[in-house]
This record gives sequence, C-alpha cells and structure tokens, in this order.
Amino acid sequence: MSPTPEEIRAEVVNALAGPGGERLSLTARLAEVDATLKPLVRRAVDAGIVHPRIMELTGLARGTIRAWTRTPAD
Repeated sequence: MSPTPEEIRAEVVNALAGPGGERLSLTARLAEVDATLKPLVRRAVDAGIVHPRIMELTGLARGTIRAWTRTPAD
C-alpha cells in the first residue's frame, strides 16, 4: 500500500526540520558576525584597504562591501 498524502507530508516535514533548524541557527549566527564585521569593513575602507583585500579576508562580495560603506553607520 502506498503512503497517503498526509504521510508523505509528515515525512517531508520531518526531513526538513533538522537541516532547516540548522540553517536558521547559522543564519542567526551570521547576522551576529555581520553586525561585528560591518563597522570593521567601514574602517578598513576608510583606512585605504582595497576591496579585493577585504574580500580575501572576509569572504564578502564586492557589492556587500560597497553597500556597507555607503549606508550610514548603525
């Protein structure tokens, strides 16, 4: 007998819960790290450190560096 639609949905929800919860935790941690990193990136740009070097040190994209340095300080 094949599983019912409800059983299939329950199986998929259970499969999503573990990796989904981990992703949510990592996303929250990344937001914390970004809050610490953002003023440091601004400071680096003000000090004349070039974007490629900041990218190398942080893994940030060039667009993120530009966006973080264009917006007013938090």
